[in-house]
Amino acid sequence: MTGNPTAPDELDRLFAWLVRAVRDQRPEYLAAAFEVGELLAFVPYKLVRADVGVDTNDDYAHALTRLLAGERGLLFVDELMQDDLQNELQAAVPDLQAYRSYLNTRVTLAQERVREALDALGPAVPRETVAAANEPVAAANEPAWPVPTNTAAPRPAPPRVAPVARPISPGDRAAAQGARAVPSATTPVDGGVDPRTSRAGCKYCGQPLPQGRDLRFCPHCGQDLSVNRCGACSAELEPGWKFCVACGRSSSA
Repeated sequence: MTGNPTAPDELDRLFAWLVRAVRDQRPEYLAAAFEVGELLAFVPYKLVRADVGVDTNDDYAHALTRLLAGERGLLFVDELMQDDLQNELQAAVPDLQAYRSYLNTRVTLAQERVREALDALGPAVPRETVAAANEPVAAANEPAWPVPTNTAAPRPAPPRVAPVARPISPGDRAAAQGARAVPSATTPVDGGVDPRTSRAGCKYCGQPLPQGRDLRFCPHCGQDLSVNRCGACSAELEPGWKFCVACGRSSSA
C-alpha cells in the first residue's frame, strides 16, 4: 500500500477492504469501471468501521471522501467530482456528504494499487469452502441425509433414443462459420482479466482497446486517454514535466 507501509491509516485500510470486497463479490470490477453507488455497497459503515478504524460516521465519510477525491491515486475518478471533493476537504467546514451527488459517476481501481492490495491480502477463500463452513453440523444420532421410506424397486429409466441426423444445408453451414468468426460480446477475448498481469490496453483500467480506430476516451472506464496523469494524486501533467506540481512525484515513477 502507499504511504508508510508500517502504519497504514484509515484511507489505506478502507481501500484494502474495498479491494477484498470487490475480489470476493464482483471480481470483474478489479479492472473495470463501476459506479460510486456500487462502491458504497462494498464498504458499508457498519461492516468496515472496526477494521478501517473509524469511530464515527463523520470519520468514515471523511475517509470515503478522500478516496473518491483521488487521494494517493487509489482510484481514477471523474475530474469534476475530484475537484469538488478536494475543495470540500480543504474547506473550513467541509460537507462530508457531498459525494452523494455523484452516485452515478463511474470510478476505476488503480491497477498498480490493486496488485499491491491483492498481494497483501493473499489468496481468496473459495466460496465452496465458506459455504461448507457455514452449514449446520448434523447431530451424532441423526443421519447426514434423509432416509427414504419407500423401499419399492426403482422404476427403470426409459430407453434412450438416438437423435435422427438432419442434413446440413449450405445456409446452416455459413451461419455456423459466421458464429465462430464473431466472438461473443460477453466473453473476454483473452479469457478474463487478471489484475496481477500487465498487458497492453487502457493505462487507467487495463482493458484492451479497439484496434484501428482513433480513440480519445477509453470505452470501458471513460477516462481521457490523451491526458497524462500523476500516478500518486491523479493530477494532470503537462507534456515535458518531470515532476507533478501537486504532489512532487516524478512523472516517470
